[in-house]
Amino acid sequence: MSRTEAQLSIVGGLAFTIMILLAIFEEFSYGRLSVLFILLFWVPLLVLHEAGHAIAARLLGWRVREIVIGFGRELWRWQLGETRVVIKLAPIEGYVLPAPTSAQHMRLKSALIYAAGPGAELLLLAAMLLVLGKDYVFGSAGSVEQVAAYSLAIAILLGAGFNLLPFSTGGAVSDGLGILSSPFMSEETIQLRLLAVELREITRLLESGSNARALDVAQKLLRDFPDNRALQAIYASTLAADRQLETAREFVRRQLATAGDEPGTTLAWLQRQARIELEAEEPAWLVFDLALQKATALAPGNLENRALKAMSMVLRGSAAEGGEQLAETWRSNHGEIDDAELLAYLAIAAHRVGDRNASGRFRSVFDSVNKSARLRALVSRHMSSA
Repeated sequence: MSRTEAQLSIVGGLAFTIMILLAIFEEFSYGRLSVLFILLFWVPLLVLHEAGHAIAARLLGWRVREIVIGFGRELWRWQLGETRVVIKLAPIEGYVLPAPTSAQHMRLKSALIYAAGPGAELLLLAAMLLVLGKDYVFGSAGSVEQVAAYSLAIAILLGAGFNLLPFSTGGAVSDGLGILSSPFMSEETIQLRLLAVELREITRLLESGSNARALDVAQKLLRDFPDNRALQAIYASTLAADRQLETAREFVRRQLATAGDEPGTTLAWLQRQARIELEAEEPAWLVFDLALQKATALAPGNLENRALKAMSMVLRGSAAEGGEQLAETWRSNHGEIDDAELLAYLAIAAHRVGDRNASGRFRSVFDSVNKSARLRALVSRHMSSA
């Protein structure tokens, strides 16, 4: 957030807190404490929810790679066996990253793991009703303890009910959608989930700049799963990162030739073809322009197409106009494009138009969020030039 956005968020949060307190104490009754209790119970229920996913995964024989509580700036992290636990600034949401160890019954196990999060919360509610009774939990508020029990029940119903709704946002799916989609998981998706640890290792190697090692891992995986399209895309990226540009270009051309009548697959390969040229030290701009022209014809409003065009403008002498388009794309971005990539080109654009203050700010934010050695080298290369 900008300084102004951060200040407005703080003021808004304080105003909301004051209004809640006024609503509670203006005409005080035990029942009015329920809002406060619901807010207090939210974080423990979130922890219970994510623990449900993790425990179910372990009981079904899967590994748990990561448990994250909250979003925003990272506060703490520690290793619990093979599981990395991360606590972030705003504990409003969270997620678990499980990794299957075999393809046996994967669809069923995936559905059960998705269901275990809201299931853990609903199990707590069932235990409350069994021990305390329905009349106590949902009856009239006669004491603070009864209001707390009622509020906990409402918080469980709100949290579990919302998570069981089938929806997708920012590339992630809700538990409800995960349960419904697991039985229809494709063979390719099953392969990718089995290879999750290896794919994460490729990402880590690329981020650290160990491109040759990343390419070696990708080649070995592709030999075992030659028809997996996601693996093919990762292989093309590792070739380009290892500066084997001609091999990468030829590989992408072959994939485009065999894509057939699948618009989504063709679009993805056209965008990858354009990106390879964009990041090359000596780009073939004609290839880039043709790829982007075809990609735009397939998906006129696609955000990545807009970003690629703006990035090319920054590098080809139209930094001011390209920077403005990048800024609009950044504001519209909701996880479709890596923020660090957009910030990298915004810093380059500001540098090329001579705006030192903007360039410094974008570079500072980029450095704080970027994990990629490739992007870091890209920014250094273009910002060290005139």
